[in-house]
Amino acid sequence: MNELGVEQGPAYLEGLVQTLKKDQAHEVEWNGKVQTPDGHDKFHIFYYGDLIDDDLISWHDSTPLLVYAEHTVTGERYLLFDAAKHGYDAMLCETYAEDKLKNRPLRPYLDVEGEDIFEVYLTAYYNVPYDDEFGEDVHEDGTYELITGEHMNFELVKRNGYDAFAIQITNRKGVSTEIVQEELA
Repeated sequence: MNELGVEQGPAYLEGLVQTLKKDQAHEVEWNGKVQTPDGHDKFHIFYYGDLIDDDLISWHDSTPLLVYAEHTVTGERYLLFDAAKHGYDAMLCETYAEDKLKNRPLRPYLDVEGEDIFEVYLTAYYNVPYDDEFGEDVHEDGTYELITGEHMNFELVKRNGYDAFAIQITNRKGVSTEIVQEELA
């Protein structure tokens, strides 16, 4: 288990997500709600990928999915998940063609009720025992080399290298939909 990830969640979401403590959360599970520092918690969703059964976002062919939340007032976009750079596989196992990654046009997400404004909830799972599996390969300066050759602080690798990730949205009517379910290891 990766206790650092469970406690703090993905590092790239810091300042954008309020960590939620769930009574029945699994011991390797982190949960958060997207909320800007000023308390705004309603967002449009933009994504690259294909929809399965009208609601679940999946990869388009072999091109990784991409999901952003857009502030409903300011229009500022926040990256929630990029399957090409977040999670165990993207950080430690797989590389992707740069030309495919640059060509991922975003589309607005509408739920099955035609709603386009949502509260956004995130779940990350941290089953990988990073210290046991990779601790010996950490450089003296505290960095670890990713599959891309980039060096990243090992604490960030543990936080962003989750092995599963999910996004659930709730529309203004209270209807919840899981839009991302990714196994990443």
